[in-house]
Amino acid sequence: MGISHEYNRAYRRARQRGKYIKLKIAASAAAILVLSLGITAILETAQRENGPAASELLPSGTVDGILAPLPMQPGEAGNQTSGRILNFGPVRQSAGSYTVKAYGSSVIRQPTVGQVDLSYFSDAAFLGDSLTVGFTDYDINLSGALICGYIGAGPDTIVNRMTVNHMTRGDEVALDVLAAAQPKKLYILLGTNTLTTAGAEEKFLTYYGAMLDTLRETLGENCIIYVQSIPPVRPEAVAERPGLSTDNLRAVNERLAALADSKGCVYLDLWEALADGEGNLKEVCAAPDGVHLSAGNGYGAWVNYLRSHTVYSADNPWTAGSAYAQ
Repeated sequence: MGISHEYNRAYRRARQRGKYIKLKIAASAAAILVLSLGITAILETAQRENGPAASELLPSGTVDGILAPLPMQPGEAGNQTSGRILNFGPVRQSAGSYTVKAYGSSVIRQPTVGQVDLSYFSDAAFLGDSLTVGFTDYDINLSGALICGYIGAGPDTIVNRMTVNHMTRGDEVALDVLAAAQPKKLYILLGTNTLTTAGAEEKFLTYYGAMLDTLRETLGENCIIYVQSIPPVRPEAVAERPGLSTDNLRAVNERLAALADSKGCVYLDLWEALADGEGNLKEVCAAPDGVHLSAGNGYGAWVNYLRSHTVYSADNPWTAGSAYAQ
């Protein structure tokens, strides 16, 4: 009994101590909670006084709120640079590491628009060589356009103010005739005579550029200058005129298109109307010599092409049924 009694007393004392410890722990926890709430209240008050909380400045988590990091610059972060980071965004290329492709004639050439009536050419002038002479020779209807066609002419003829012979007006200086007429549109077709001999391309293009500058100064900014491509010829004509080969004419016309564009002129690609699938003058459009155009089909195709490749204006005399006709 003595042992049991002492045991019971010890047991009761231990239980009392356990309850005391639990109460002490609970009191400590409550004190900590009160202290935490107090600190939180103080911080929130300070944040309202000093600005938004840091968490409010972070991205929202949506795509719109995510910003790409700035590229690391050499020397930052202890020179621990990454090729991927340094290549962020466009990379500057060194000279010679790239090429720039210029627009070709297919991009520069005037596109097809609605067809105009022949009266469109009533205030126009045509400047060229024997191909342009054909308008007068065959009495092609261009509604009274001024025809300045001279056999054997080239761009140097215009630049050097050479005296030339017109089949109906006699001797004249082409630039003086154009200056007096002040046409609203000028169609130029020169090059067939100059390029008959291979190797004349650079001289031709140099004179052509000078001619365009002179004509612009003479006719003013309001005159539309149409630069027409040098037409193709028949294969049999190339034997005597190697400079008129298909490859050579294509190369020159590419440069002529770029030249016209650089001078603010309109480039017309006559090959669209006159060349066959192999780049030769269509047989049906060719005169017997293989260089000039036939009176009917050749000049008909040329004029129809010009009528559907004008610079657009609402005031153009569109033919009935044309896309822009009222």
